[in-house]
Amino acid sequence: MRPPTALDLPQGGRLAALLLAALAWVPGGAHACPALCTCYVSPPTVSCQANNFSSVPAGLPPGARRLFLQNNVIGALRAGTFGPSTVTLWLYSNNISSIQPGTFRHLPALEELDLGDNPHLRVLAPDTFHGLRRLQALHLYRCQLASLPSAIFRGLHSLQYLYLQENGLLYLQDDLFADLANLSHLFLHGNRVRALSEGVFRGLPSLDRLLLHANRLVAIHRRAFRGLARLTILYLFNNSLAALPGDPLAALPALQFLRLNANPWACDCRARPLWAWFRRTRVSSSPVTCASPPHRRGTDLRHLRPRDFDACPEEEEEEEEEAGDGGGGVAVMGTPGRALGRPGTLPAAPPSAFYRDGLPPHDLRGPQPRPPPPSRDSHGPPRDVRCPQAPCAPTAATAPRQPPILLPLLSLLLPWL
Repeated sequence: MRPPTALDLPQGGRLAALLLAALAWVPGGAHACPALCTCYVSPPTVSCQANNFSSVPAGLPPGARRLFLQNNVIGALRAGTFGPSTVTLWLYSNNISSIQPGTFRHLPALEELDLGDNPHLRVLAPDTFHGLRRLQALHLYRCQLASLPSAIFRGLHSLQYLYLQENGLLYLQDDLFADLANLSHLFLHGNRVRALSEGVFRGLPSLDRLLLHANRLVAIHRRAFRGLARLTILYLFNNSLAALPGDPLAALPALQFLRLNANPWACDCRARPLWAWFRRTRVSSSPVTCASPPHRRGTDLRHLRPRDFDACPEEEEEEEEEAGDGGGGVAVMGTPGRALGRPGTLPAAPPSAFYRDGLPPHDLRGPQPRPPPPSRDSHGPPRDVRCPQAPCAPTAATAPRQPPILLPLLSLLLPWL
């Protein structure tokens, strides 16, 4: 005798059995969305921003790829909180003051981490970001970091965007960025850095944009920019620079946009290297207004004449720059099998995915080579590229989502009623 099947049941029971089977069929299992959060289906997203959470909500779905936890009052981050599928993690504008060792260690897929605007975050352990081999954007802006451990960025070979602006950084040690062979954007403005040493930017062959304005710079080593052959934008305005001895800008063959205004430039013999560099290059530059001596105050350094330096002693020729800059065997994004290491290339991330300019509101920079990114606000996660016409359908905040197969299944079953 064969076992009974759904077809042997009365019509109403048959419908109930089929509905139960359909409800049980949830690919990969369903996880309830944490209370007060909103969950999105594709890509798997949990949005918990602006809910006054004092800690990361419990019960985050382990398969979530995007976690939006910004604009809360979260005070500490602990290991084991985030799942290994996490690709994007936004924690900006919280009250984070401590990050437990290992918090990010088992997130092999993480590409963007935003810890910015956490004014109580004053110290980072040297291994905080170790193991994030796919990380492409790291946001640490507007914290209270007075210094950075020498090994803090070690092993972040995929990093392209690094935001360190508006902290309290007092200095940048040599080789701090030495592992970041694919870094293209480095934002350091709004800190308290007073000097740039010879090896501070060593290991950055892909750097395109370097923002150092609004610091307290008084000295730049003549070889500080050596190896930055791809740099196109350099901002040094609003510092305390009186001169650039040794012609450090000569190491920047690709430079297109330069801002040196709001510095107390001395237009005496110390100005000759910079004046000579302007005469032999074509770079879009801000005015370089002389602050001294008194008879040249208000004059643009670029408009000085050769006879203004007649009384100056001849300068010694600088030694030729050493060839190569090392690279630790890391492939450079967009550079097919070049000298920095292994054959092949790493794919470059779309610039709009991570780029936020961070410039003053009325800053005029000239033409920009990259489009601006989508805005980030507290109204919900950005639209995904796979559903550009409308937001990905949200599910109920406290109930597991059901697969879309139920509607067509019900339409097939209605004739049996």
